[in-house]
Amino acid sequence: MIWPYIILSYISLFVFGLSDNVRGPLFPEIMKEFAVNDSMGSWMFALSSVSGFLSSYMTRHLLRRFDRLNVMRGGCTALIISLIGLATAPHFYVFLFFSLAFGMSLGILGLIPNVLVPLGSSEGRKQQLLSGLHAMYGVASFCSPLIAASVEHFTGSWRWTFGIITLVPLGLLIYTFHGSHSDLHKKTDFVAENHKLNKARNFKPQIFLAFMVSFCVCAEIMVSSRLALFMRRTMDYDMEHASLYVTYFFVGMLVGRSLFALIKLPFSLRTQLSGALVLSAVSIYLGVHWHPIFLPITGFTVAPFYPLAITWISTKFPTDLDSAVSYMMATDSMMLVGMHLLIGYLTDTQGIGYAMLLLGPIYCLLSFFLVNSYEYFFERHQPQDDSNIA
Repeated sequence: MIWPYIILSYISLFVFGLSDNVRGPLFPEIMKEFAVNDSMGSWMFALSSVSGFLSSYMTRHLLRRFDRLNVMRGGCTALIISLIGLATAPHFYVFLFFSLAFGMSLGILGLIPNVLVPLGSSEGRKQQLLSGLHAMYGVASFCSPLIAASVEHFTGSWRWTFGIITLVPLGLLIYTFHGSHSDLHKKTDFVAENHKLNKARNFKPQIFLAFMVSFCVCAEIMVSSRLALFMRRTMDYDMEHASLYVTYFFVGMLVGRSLFALIKLPFSLRTQLSGALVLSAVSIYLGVHWHPIFLPITGFTVAPFYPLAITWISTKFPTDLDSAVSYMMATDSMMLVGMHLLIGYLTDTQGIGYAMLLLGPIYCLLSFFLVNSYEYFFERHQPQDDSNIA
């Protein structure tokens, strides 16, 4: 066990989650102040996803040239600057410019922890530590709407939320100078040496698994980023009460990931991934069609998918994990661009309920298909290793 890797990863993903999820509760207020419609407002998410795609791809190359510590420091610095820019933007197009920088910084901070934890974990505790890592994302996501609602209550402005969140990446940047993190470059060099040998062989299966993860991420982010808007328009809630539903969503996510950090289920990774997708699709359908309380429940059902998927990927590509996670993060960002623009268009033309009801189950179904067809496409002539128990 290499604990400095794990501790730094946990803190980094907390910063990532807090910054990433604070925008959802603020979305209606930002659109209102800048007087933009849903299609235009969706660009604040889409552009950050575009730059996140570029950043994830770029980070894969940066990690072969620079040590992880300096790459992480660059990501922290960019995040601080972009948060200040979002807080002070006088016009929506300036806000969109800093959304680009925001996405680029998150692309860096989201990639490195998913590499460091598998590298720093023993084989027997890898899945639990990855679930714990993404439980930190759940903690941060739980805090985000509470911070947004509290700051809005005391200041009356969404801008102060971005300003206050700036303190979190600043704290991470300071912490990276602790002496225990000075050797974060060693494993990167090893991966770089093996990169050329693994690239051709691993590209197609890595991209396949990247899309598998990305379809589920699209469903998750669709709910978390639009839940406040859904509650305000369909249930006529104010910002504080709508933010509570977002909080419930992330409470469910936190509980789900915490449970998987503590227990191991006697099912294969593929079975657990499939179950999470089916339950999430059902929850989204019931939340829109029957009662909105099922939308926060989606946070619980989707919670184990991401850490389980990272565990699965790390077992497939143990010596090429930097590259595999980089492809996954880049594909996430690319897919999220389309999701945000599509749901913005459908919201303007058909309503937020229709958009969520249509897209959520479809994304889960596509991910389900890829989960259950990986062995058919890539391991038909090999002994199956789906017996790995999470």
